[in-house]
Amino acid sequence: MATTIADRGWNADAIARIFGWVFLAAGVLGFFPNPLVSYRGLFEVNTLHNLVHIVSGGALLAAPYYNLSVSIMRIIGVVYAIVMVLGFISTDMMSWLAINQPDNWLHLILAGGLLWAGFSMTEDRERITTAH
Repeated sequence: MATTIADRGWNADAIARIFGWVFLAAGVLGFFPNPLVSYRGLFEVNTLHNLVHIVSGGALLAAPYYNLSVSIMRIIGVVYAIVMVLGFISTDMMSWLAINQPDNWLHLILAGGLLWAGFSMTEDRERITTAH
């Protein structure tokens, strides 16, 4: 019998938090000169791009408190998929966000992960019970 990620104790809230911290860290890191995430880094970013990562991370971190983890992962996954497609069509089309080809591939991975988590999991609040 195949086990699912939910069978291993993972739920949508935990996955949303992981993605949230990753996006938040990338957004903050982008404000400091470094070879990975910066204006001249492997993943090209500008202030607006960093703010998008911070807002995405904040939404994902807040989602569990409002029972919205699945919905937020789906929404952000779709948005990142659209950005990825537009970026692959023409990086000039997304120049206002400072997106380069490595960003497009990373957005493909992030969108895939968010959409997979968002559509394979449920808002599973009923598992939480109180002792009587």
